[in-house]
Amino acid sequence: MVLRIEDTDVERSEARFEDQLIADLKWLGLDWDEGPDAGGPFAPYRQSDRLAIYREHAERLVNEGKAYLCFCTEAELQKERESAQAEHRQPIYSGKCRAIDPAEAGQRRTGGESCAIRLRIPEHPIRFHDIVHGDVEFSSEVVSDPIILRSNGMPVYNYVVVIDDALMNITHVIRGDDHLSNTPKQVALYEALGWPVPEFAHLSTILGSDRERLSKRHGATSIANFREMGVLPEALVNYLVLLGWAPPGGTREIFTREELVKEFSLERVTPSAAVFDMEKLYWLSRHYIKEWNSWRGPALLARIIFRRWTGSTAFLSSKKRSIGFPK
Repeated sequence: MVLRIEDTDVERSEARFEDQLIADLKWLGLDWDEGPDAGGPFAPYRQSDRLAIYREHAERLVNEGKAYLCFCTEAELQKERESAQAEHRQPIYSGKCRAIDPAEAGQRRTGGESCAIRLRIPEHPIRFHDIVHGDVEFSSEVVSDPIILRSNGMPVYNYVVVIDDALMNITHVIRGDDHLSNTPKQVALYEALGWPVPEFAHLSTILGSDRERLSKRHGATSIANFREMGVLPEALVNYLVLLGWAPPGGTREIFTREELVKEFSLERVTPSAAVFDMEKLYWLSRHYIKEWNSWRGPALLARIIFRRWTGSTAFLSSKKRSIGFPK
């Protein structure tokens, strides 16, 4: 297993988020063979430390004519988007800078003019196979030439993940189906770079009890939230695997980690959205509590009681002040 920190979005990337992510994964019982803390043959594993690699491959694509320099300003791009919306067209890039002679573009960049680098999407349908959704096809007319390197020199997500996955020998890309629309751009990148396209599997969306997309308004949505509530890691792993996956036989619901590794297959993942059922999660957690040894259960119970008690104390303290009780 490889742990890679994807932190090229500078505004949303902080060390505390990385620390929390690593702590959550370890609490779940997951471990990795390669990563920023473990090292490995494909280091570095933090994208912000790999910027020179991304720039090298972006320049290679420009030199081969598979990408081009784009000098459009944000104001020009915004005007294009507004015009497309007004005409009820999909707001994709017009390709305005596609026709600029490469020599002229190079001179303009050398002269200090700000520019981004865009991938030149081929003028044919982009096809790929998804293990969950089957054969998928996107017309090139609905796939805009994507920016791969911003004018400030920072690469974008859809570009860096392709570079890293290829260089790190990743064979399967498994993620939420909200990334399905990103895939044609990534497939086009693999093909432009002359690299094999990995297997894709886009997992179904998780919904709340109201059948709306799961969000904070439905309650706990982070691993840390579930941990604070006293949910056991074994129960959470067991339950998450059942969301969108049909085990052999279709009726069994309790699996050890070793059994999940043996039984799970992407071919049995359904494209239909899954509904997150808190009562089912609590039921699984109760099951695992019963199986705990004599010291681990009381330790968890003591932690939950302490947190509930301190929360009540804070509540009573605030109520006393609000109605004028003596401090």
